[in-house]
Amino acid sequence: MEPNYCSNDHVFCIKTKKIKVNDVVVLNHKIHGKIIKRVQSINENGLFVSGDNKTYDSSITNECQPIQSIIGRVFYKV
Repeated sequence: MEPNYCSNDHVFCIKTKKIKVNDVVVLNHKIHGKIIKRVQSINENGLFVSGDNKTYDSSITNECQPIQSIIGRVFYKV
């Protein structure tokens, strides 16, 4: 998520069911554990996410993430 979120940044998130496109969320990914990504689209099967670093190609962006994997929406970082 660089340049907006860097290693060792601390984020605060809120559990909510009102996730919308462009929100930054914390997900519990089945392989990578907790990750921070930006929501690109939402459908009945889940959501597609991406990182803010456009030069980094992540396989996560090609997978539909289940809604249940959302830990929360980021509202503050330190």
